[in-house]
Amino acid sequence: MKTLNITSNSQPNQFIVNKKQVSKNKVLKTSVLYDKIESSANTSLGFYPDSSSFSFNSIEFDLLGNAYLNDKLVIKNNIKKLSDTEIIFNITVSKKEEKKQNIICTATFGYTIKKAS
Repeated sequence: MKTLNITSNSQPNQFIVNKKQVSKNKVLKTSVLYDKIESSANTSLGFYPDSSSFSFNSIEFDLLGNAYLNDKLVIKNNIKKLSDTEIIFNITVSKKEEKKQNIICTATFGYTIKKAS
């Protein structure tokens, strides 16, 4: 099996929900949350050698709660599986609070690694 040397950014993505990202009842729009998660996953792929060889393969997206205007959110990516043919990220989005972790969303993004011809 081919070994990939990985350099990752341990800093999670963070953002504060603003007026443009919420609906009339001040709840974060699902499309905005998805875009933030997708961007985070794509950024993580940039840390791998020859990241252009990845092809999007699958997604699971589970909304567990809501975020509201001015909530501080943290997006964390963890590698679930890494092989010479695929990489799968587990992603969690939680509200940034001092004493507890309030997870509002989980996702799994899978990518296939294209073989060089």
